[in-house]
Amino acid sequence: MSNLVASQIMSHTDVGSRASSIEKWVAVADICRCLNNYNGVLEITSALNRSAIYRLKKTWAKVSKQTKALMDKLQKTVSSEGRFKNLRETLKNCNPPCVPYLGMYLTDLAFIEEGTPNFTEEGLVNFSKMRMISHIIREIRQFQQTPYRIEHQPKVTQYLMDKTLTMDEDMLYDLSLKIEPRLPA
Repeated sequence: MSNLVASQIMSHTDVGSRASSIEKWVAVADICRCLNNYNGVLEITSALNRSAIYRLKKTWAKVSKQTKALMDKLQKTVSSEGRFKNLRETLKNCNPPCVPYLGMYLTDLAFIEEGTPNFTEEGLVNFSKMRMISHIIREIRQFQQTPYRIEHQPKVTQYLMDKTLTMDEDMLYDLSLKIEPRLPA
């Protein structure tokens, strides 16, 4: 998804179109937020923070202040700062359906796995560790209990899955340098 967003922005040849594309994707990220799709918010905001996009000063200069302010708000929500403190708080107050950022939970599980032994010093199963793991899995499952009531759109699925629309990181950065060459030091 992140590659698709960055590629779509970079596919525009003129500054105004690229700025409009950024504004459109920030609006899509905000719609994801309204739908409690925090994974989508994170994917879109991370695409906009990729070096190939972030470095385009002329393009960003054309992006409205409102869009920049909205992007800052979305980024703060999904920021990894403080072990995803803001996202955890948002999820705590969120009513399902919801698509949380699973990377946050995977980090928690890896932390527990690496930092907590399976057995106590007495050789007994470490039930404290098992409870911590269970708590995380229960939290993820709670968001899966309520389905979204969104009608499937095959055209949208086809668009999102179309690999011909995406460029890799090197292509994106090379194109970024063509669009706005580095200024001499």
